[in-house]
Amino acid sequence: MLDAPGGLKVIPGASGIQKMAELSTVEQAAVVHAFSEIDQDLDVLLVDTAAGISASVVNFARACQEIIIVVCDEPTSLTDAYAFIKLLNRDYGLSHFHVIANMVQSIQQGQSLFQKLTKVTDAYLDVALQYEGMVPYDEYLRKAVQKQTPVLEAFPGCKASLALKTIAGKIEQWPLKAQAGGYIEFFIERMIQYGSEEYAA
Repeated sequence: MLDAPGGLKVIPGASGIQKMAELSTVEQAAVVHAFSEIDQDLDVLLVDTAAGISASVVNFARACQEIIIVVCDEPTSLTDAYAFIKLLNRDYGLSHFHVIANMVQSIQQGQSLFQKLTKVTDAYLDVALQYEGMVPYDEYLRKAVQKQTPVLEAFPGCKASLALKTIAGKIEQWPLKAQAGGYIEFFIERMIQYGSEEYAA
């Protein structure tokens, strides 16, 4: 666990280690339990999974109390998003998903992208998608990546930073789930035991 700007703690994923991409179901459950044993107070646990529908991605997504789908205006991105939602809905009964439009040119393009996705899910799946906003294409975001600095720290007034702040404000207002969903979940035991809003995933 590494200290990051803004009071964040980061546990980076392993890069280029094949074993980490092939964890068994038992090993994945052990990772989820390990997070619940962290003895520090955390406000939010954000799990950033890889794209696709591999077993580890699906199991880690199911261990979260909320699922956010990040999609950009490209056919492959929309196809991957739909496939992921379809799998979680049909195989595991999940029906509520949040959506963020990424790398769009305008507010209107972000809303249009969301409507493209909902048009397909409404036609073929029994799910509810909730639009949480968009992150615009921003040259300053690329510059922040080159500087290896979070965009909110490097360029706090740029369009991408302002959009991220707006989305974070909306997420902060989400109600905390009061009970487990029937599957192993990050921090759910502590949330139920202490009844505290300090723990949310």
